[in-house]
Amino acid sequence: MKHQISFLGGQLLPVYIGVKEYMPDKLHFIASEESKEGMKVLKDLLKELKFSEFICDPFDFYAIKKRIESIIEKVDANDDVLINLTGGTKIMLLAAQSVISDKTVNGFYINQDYSLIEVPSYEKKQIVSELSVKDFFGLSGHNAFTFMKLSDFTESDFKVSNEIENFAESNKLYSKVTDLVRKKFRLVPEKGFETTPSGASIKWGNGLIEINNNNKSVISFKSNNVKDLFFNASWWELIVAAEVGKWPKAKEVMLHCELPFKTDDKSLKNEIDILLNTGNKLIFVECKSGNIKQEDINKMKVIKQTYGGIISKSLLVSRFMPSQSIMEKCKELDIEVYYMYAFQRMVNSLKNIHKTLDKLEKKTSI
Repeated sequence: MKHQISFLGGQLLPVYIGVKEYMPDKLHFIASEESKEGMKVLKDLLKELKFSEFICDPFDFYAIKKRIESIIEKVDANDDVLINLTGGTKIMLLAAQSVISDKTVNGFYINQDYSLIEVPSYEKKQIVSELSVKDFFGLSGHNAFTFMKLSDFTESDFKVSNEIENFAESNKLYSKVTDLVRKKFRLVPEKGFETTPSGASIKWGNGLIEINNNNKSVISFKSNNVKDLFFNASWWELIVAAEVGKWPKAKEVMLHCELPFKTDDKSLKNEIDILLNTGNKLIFVECKSGNIKQEDINKMKVIKQTYGGIISKSLLVSRFMPSQSIMEKCKELDIEVYYMYAFQRMVNSLKNIHKTLDKLEKKTSI
């Protein structure tokens, strides 16, 4: 039988990774009063395991050491025991190292580059187990979420998205009609007709959008998702998702990922434009086709911290170069920025975005 002793601190991810990597039969938690709530989250995710739970003063070296020794003494002599040294306080770590020195047990420490150091050999090894988006979200206590995949969109959706991009780039009517509709409706109805003061009009419904100017047809767009693509600027998200979805290191690609409140599953808490999972790290991608506000950047920070943990990364993909203040804010919050156009719209394109993703995949936390 394989046993694993784990300390609980502020981060549950190292505990979970340790379990996934070594697959113990029984997990022994040592937590403080402040960190014990994490035990319930982990037990919900690891229902197939057996558990024991202990509460200790996280700064009492001798009490912690005694508890570890007590656990080891009660297991069968032929059983394997591993100690996860990653979580908890430094005193917990010292106590565990002391036990490893005195007893015939081993331990390991998980690094932020998704490697681990085995103790007492201090050999560094790459972690081979992979985590799903469901794993990451479950560790933050969010087990319910919805999302779309690239396969949920049709060829006409991708075609229309590129057509809308060309129209938005070349014709000022795009911003006039979208601004008009967005200001009038909090939620755009399934069908409608609106006219601007300058004589431009937009009609939508049944998968079709038609734009006219002074009673002359300008352009039309047709697809099942055209209303969302056009009015919610989802066309830009779909264009970006189509490109980042080709990134070889992406194990999972999710679009429009929505997480409800834990106590009210009818109220949306947050929406993530694009979510990439490499198997050991989440990359949150925010897509902006127009103006970027400070609250957009603050939202990115909160989402990363809440759902991805310390090793996750954030990427802002903008059609235009953000303002200097936004760029500085992103740098401050460790948010990578990729933009299409700058300096009188000199094309940068999305073709190099995979290099940016490679850079993020290699980065550890700040």
